[in-house]
Amino acid sequence: MLSDRPNCPECGSNHIVKNGTIHNKKPKYKCQSCGRQFVESPTNKVISSQTKDLIDRLLLERISLAGIARTKACL
Repeated sequence: MLSDRPNCPECGSNHIVKNGTIHNKKPKYKCQSCGRQFVESPTNKVISSQTKDLIDRLLLERISLAGIARTKACL
């Protein structure tokens, strides 16, 4: 049963327990040896520096994060 669980990316231990799920229903694991929490195969979305600069400028204009998120969906 433990063989289908991944090894810890931090310490390499196989003392892993399932620790819930993330927002897209992927299982989250926790290492019993070092305490690190991780997802087996994360999908990283890279945010460009241009987008980060735009968000910084909009925050300086005191636009809310919800408002930025709404306009970002349209861009």
